[in-house]
Amino acid sequence: MKPRNRLIIVIALGWLLVAPGFMSALTPAAEPGKKITISSIVAGAKKEGKVSWGTYLDEKEVGEINQAFQKEFPFIKIEYTRLRPPHERLMLEMQAGNFPYDAMMVRPNLIAQHKQLGHFFEAVDWRGIFGIDPRMIHADGFGVSVVTNPIVIVYNKNLVPKERVPKTWADCYDPYYKGKLVTLVDASHTVALWGAFGEKWALDFAKKLLANNPRWVSGNTNSQTLVATGENLLVCPAGHGSFYRYVKDQPGVPLGAVFPEGPIVANRDVLIAPIKGAANPNAALLLTGWVASKGVTFMRTGRESVFHPGSELGAEVRRMKREVKVEPWEMVTDEEKYERQILEIWGFPKAKN
Repeated sequence: MKPRNRLIIVIALGWLLVAPGFMSALTPAAEPGKKITISSIVAGAKKEGKVSWGTYLDEKEVGEINQAFQKEFPFIKIEYTRLRPPHERLMLEMQAGNFPYDAMMVRPNLIAQHKQLGHFFEAVDWRGIFGIDPRMIHADGFGVSVVTNPIVIVYNKNLVPKERVPKTWADCYDPYYKGKLVTLVDASHTVALWGAFGEKWALDFAKKLLANNPRWVSGNTNSQTLVATGENLLVCPAGHGSFYRYVKDQPGVPLGAVFPEGPIVANRDVLIAPIKGAANPNAALLLTGWVASKGVTFMRTGRESVFHPGSELGAEVRRMKREVKVEPWEMVTDEEKYERQILEIWGFPKAKN
């Protein structure tokens, strides 16, 4: 037998031996016929005493969340790690039976692989236990999404005349902005527009953007800087979250953002799931549910879930009284397929930061 196959068998046998003990430690799944309650989850989490989690959100976005959770549950020590690519490396570590995080952000393109490896709990009643809006819950029920990033047009307020301030998506390919436009080589924002307006609209939009001779850029901060300094006039399409944080960190910077006419379009991100096999399952479930039900209100980064009744962004969107279209789960999971079609139209451009 090959050493690699022998290792896989050993890992599998080890899991079979520890699985019963693990499941008995998880209050929600341990006792058939017994209703899962927030009290039973908290009791289990209290025994565990700690929880570790990770997403790609930075300290500014999660700092207050961690502090508020620690204050409400002082008997649970919380540890946070900012995850960085390549995410496949973490997948290999988990595949070998090492689970460094009790709860973590799951990359959409890796959901199927996580499922196949048994990393997720069966559908959790997030709404019943934590009161989470169903639109934040993944269709399969294993996790919750805490980020929706509206797609906007960012412009230089000092250089764009009032009569030229963009109002519609068509303004992005107005000849007035030809050669003065910044577009990200990452086509994820255009994929979100595809989800809202359909394939024909999105591919036509991509072609018209290309014809307007955009400056291809990588990185949200880079794109905002080019417009803030006046090298270019617009970023289209852009993420509201990066705009919000840019102007918050640099008061007085001459940037404005427009939610173009029609529905407010947003992509969906930061899908957090408690991990089956990790050391502290109850604390992981508690943290995940708490972040989606209460923690979102502490984010205030311009991309917290618009579906949360207490989020700052959600309140702003409700004041607009406009329809909201968020990227469908099936597109999120298979985003690379849609992105590839857009990049083919653009000729797979190279960034010129």
